[in-house]
Amino acid sequence: MKALLNLLRSMRFAIAILTVVAVAATTGSVLEQSQPAVVYVSHYGEFWATFFRLCGLTDVYHAWWFFVLLAFMASSTALCLWQNIPSMVRDMRAYRENKSLASLRGLEHHVEFNLGTEKAPQAGLASYLTSQGFKYKHTFIAGGSMLAARTGSARRLGYLLVHGAMVLICVGGLIDGNVFLRLRLWTGDVKVETRDLAPDQVPAASKLGATEGSYRASMTIPQGEVAHTALIQMGEGYLQQELPFSVRLKQFRIDHYANGQPKDFASDIEIIDGEQVVPATLQVNHPYTYRGVTLFQSGFADGGSKVKLGMLPSKGSSAQQQPVSGAVGHGTPLLMDGEPATLEFTELRAINVFDKDDVRDKNWNSRGKPGDRTRDVGPSVAFRIRDKLGQSDDWLVYQRAVEIDSAKYRLIGRRHAQEDAMRYLRIPTSANGSLAAYTRLINAMGDPQSRARAAKEVTAKVVDVRLASTLEKTSEALMAGFYSKGYRALVDMVQTNGDSEQELKIGQLYLQLLERSASLLLALDTETTPRFVHDALNAYNDTLEMQLPALFIFESFEQVNATGLQVTHAPGAALVYLGAALLAMGVIAMYFVRERRIWLHTQGENLLLAFSANRYTPALQAEFDRHTDAIAQLVCGSHVSPIP
Repeated sequence: MKALLNLLRSMRFAIAILTVVAVAATTGSVLEQSQPAVVYVSHYGEFWATFFRLCGLTDVYHAWWFFVLLAFMASSTALCLWQNIPSMVRDMRAYRENKSLASLRGLEHHVEFNLGTEKAPQAGLASYLTSQGFKYKHTFIAGGSMLAARTGSARRLGYLLVHGAMVLICVGGLIDGNVFLRLRLWTGDVKVETRDLAPDQVPAASKLGATEGSYRASMTIPQGEVAHTALIQMGEGYLQQELPFSVRLKQFRIDHYANGQPKDFASDIEIIDGEQVVPATLQVNHPYTYRGVTLFQSGFADGGSKVKLGMLPSKGSSAQQQPVSGAVGHGTPLLMDGEPATLEFTELRAINVFDKDDVRDKNWNSRGKPGDRTRDVGPSVAFRIRDKLGQSDDWLVYQRAVEIDSAKYRLIGRRHAQEDAMRYLRIPTSANGSLAAYTRLINAMGDPQSRARAAKEVTAKVVDVRLASTLEKTSEALMAGFYSKGYRALVDMVQTNGDSEQELKIGQLYLQLLERSASLLLALDTETTPRFVHDALNAYNDTLEMQLPALFIFESFEQVNATGLQVTHAPGAALVYLGAALLAMGVIAMYFVRERRIWLHTQGENLLLAFSANRYTPALQAEFDRHTDAIAQLVCGSHVSPIP
């Protein structure tokens, strides 16, 4: 036991522990903490992700070995402090008046004077020492009178302050690390919940009381609602933390830059503590503290905005579009191709900022990806459609038509579960952004009578009867085939003997005939142009290739904002702040306060002046010379040469 105590209170052991703690803290600053496992796997690979997890490096400040290091460091430093306090206090109070004359003469800075018949004025010497900031003690030693003086003893307080500060910081870290919660998790008294449950459905084993130590949690509150719990992220799961009060979000405000980017956001809240209601405003970098709990504005989210969609069959239909309504974060049942499915709204964005000048070069084509954010193109809604087998597709639909190359398009994106990138469909619209012309074209192309009528109009001015009949049949076959298979039907109809050049020419003729026939399907629509027909055929072909079961129209929405708050309770923070202040004071005392001592020994006609300091500085010799001249002037009234 004695050997263990000697080890703990040794300075080498304390320095070794401090070094390890510093390295661990540096690792915690470099490596992202408390991220999902998939983040570490994607960044560092499976091997290193597993290594980091096993070593506790993904949550350094809550790792068991980090707590052990802090405990050892606090214990070692406290024992060192306890061991050295008595000697430090004695040294601070000691005048060292019993120092022998031989040891005084052995100091580098000393001088002796022969006073002749003069006697050294002890009162004058004592007054001089006091005026220079020295405290002194008068005694008699070695047959003479000794004035032993000191100043700067507060330097030794720096040692005590620095070591005491380290103890306070370690204890504060242990308190805010919530060691007791870690023990409860280890023993199974508290269990991490991994399911996405409503607050009132979280089991008691995953709930923490309002007075259970320190925590750093997060909470999301929709506008107008009240919350009294927050979630503590624990790896892949969470714990529910009860707050000592409730928080109501009165209003959430977002300010934007001119280009639509978020500039600032703030939350007007009410803290409800029993019958007491305390209003407060939270902004980024402007938290609010109540009863030791600090609320930070950390972000914002959707609070369950109401969204209304219109759903059309991808091949068009004479039937009216089917309305689909729901709220972000909730599911809505619907039928897809006659099969039951669930539509889950995942995100509503009221502002989407893309390339300011032109989106032409940003691949807003049928497979393209949206470009860099620099101008607002209007609201969008993201949702997920899940079939009865649990398989899902992600969708993204924009509410307004987007202008690209002087034409307007409705944008619809979809990503299969097994795909990485979202594929975009752009459907041409009329000048007012309506899809009516596109829908009429697809409906007419799917109607045999409309196809026959358009095919006859194609050959209306052809004189040759046999040629007219062939063109009519080809036109009708092209429209019917395109309606069923898209451009693949044109490829199948091109029959040659392997002559690629001839196939290309025939394919171009078929495409021209198809576009001419399709334009006649919309002969009465004054808004349609050859470009519109071309874009409409491309869009319809893409719906077939993308196997879109339906087309969704983003009709309207009612946005409900929610604020994201970070909630912290750190009872050990006061100790850490106090320790930091004491550490700064201690460092200042140790490095900027100089301890100096003067001895004046008078014996008969001789006066011995000795001077020392805790460390040598360039000004030390000048200070010694100043004291020498002043004391010589004091005792003799004029300069006295020292005894050689």
